[in-house]
Amino acid sequence: MATRSEIIVEGMDEVKVYKHWDGYPEATLPWLKWFNRRFSDLRPNDYGYKFAQLLRSSIADAKAYSLDESTVTGWGVYPMNEDMGTEYRYILRKDGGVSVEEV
Repeated sequence: MATRSEIIVEGMDEVKVYKHWDGYPEATLPWLKWFNRRFSDLRPNDYGYKFAQLLRSSIADAKAYSLDESTVTGWGVYPMNEDMGTEYRYILRKDGGVSVEEV
């Protein structure tokens, strides 16, 4: 059974990343905290680049963070108002922090 989650980049009001597998905090939060702190230290207000680099990181850092390496399923970009039946929502804040909430 999948643990679905969504990742929102603060400032991106139209779209979100959908993560189908291993969306629970123990599996997802270490990667997101690492990514967001590193990116925000360099470009804190560049949400468009942050969104794009998050997608790249999901591939480049997949092995280090045990992320789904599927090239056909498992990841998606959806409109913010699309209900994906997610269990967790992560928000990458401009200050480099990450908020998580159960949906």
